[in-house]
Amino acid sequence: MRVTKWGECGILCAVYLAERYGQGTVGALEISESQSLDIQYTQQILQRLRKGGVIDSERGPRGGYRLARLPEQITLKDILYATEGDTFQIICDYAPIHPDAEDGAHCATKESCGLHGVWQDLRSAIDKLLEQKTLKDLVGLNSKSAASALVQLSQKGARQ
Repeated sequence: MRVTKWGECGILCAVYLAERYGQGTVGALEISESQSLDIQYTQQILQRLRKGGVIDSERGPRGGYRLARLPEQITLKDILYATEGDTFQIICDYAPIHPDAEDGAHCATKESCGLHGVWQDLRSAIDKLLEQKTLKDLVGLNSKSAASALVQLSQKGARQ
């Protein structure tokens, strides 16, 4: 699993909106400044979150962004899917080491390979872990604490 800057910043922006849940919309500039992010980058993240159904946007003089659902209904998995497109990519599915001769897009040894099942189990475990943590769980934590909570969450999941 590799969470890129897109994913981490998406979580931070969503947490910021969760902290202001019920207080109306929040502008992109305020979000970018609060997270010390470039405004254009923040706008791209917000666009991904909106397309992913995590946030809603409103145009006009009082426009801005707000969560599309209650903070306890938005999981880290929802945010990572919106910003990254997935939580864990299995190489067999997108760039197989042994492509089949028919179209080259599928793994020729998937059925006899012991690794494919391991990767699927790992993706399932990661997804389950990310589904258990919601924005409500992260509200009130500062950036360092949120990152620490994510590390602790991943270490807890690795032990289970």
